Amino acid sequence: MSYRFGEHTADIRLEITAESFQEIFIEAVRAMNAVMKPAVSDGTVEREVTIEASDRLSLLVDFLNELLSLAGLHHEAYETLEIGNIGETHVDAFVKGRKTRGMEAEIKAVTWHEASLFETGEGTWRATLVLDI
Repeated sequence: MSYRFGEHTADIRLEITAESFQEIFIEAVRAMNAVMKPAVSDGTVEREVTIEASDRLSLLVDFLNELLSLAGLHHEAYETLEIGNIGETHVDAFVKGRKTRGMEAEIKAVTWHEASLFETGEGTWRATLVLDI
C-alpha cells in the first residue's frame, strides 16, 4: 500500500491593482467573469448582495465567494457591480448580469491561500487572490 501526491494546477493567482478599495471589488468581479467565460442567454438579472465581515480582506473574500454561490445556484454570470455602501467590515452592492447556459471554467472558491489586500503608499490598492478552479 502506498500513496503519492501529484502536481495540480487547479488554481489561478489573481493580482489586482485599483485606485480605491471599492474598485478592487469591481475589478475582481470582472476578472472572475473573464476566467469563467460564461455562455450567456437572453435573460438579465439583478441581485442585491450584503456582506458583513471582520476586516477588509475577509469582506472581499466573503463577498466574492457569495457571488460564486449565487451564480452557481441561479445559473447566472455577473458582469457589472455597483457598490452602494462600503466600509471596512460591510458592503452593500448590486450585481447585474445574465442567465447562463454554462461556463467554460468553474471557479469553485476564492481561497485564503496567499490572499492579501493593502493600500500602497502611492494612493492605490492591491489585492492578491487565488481562485480554486
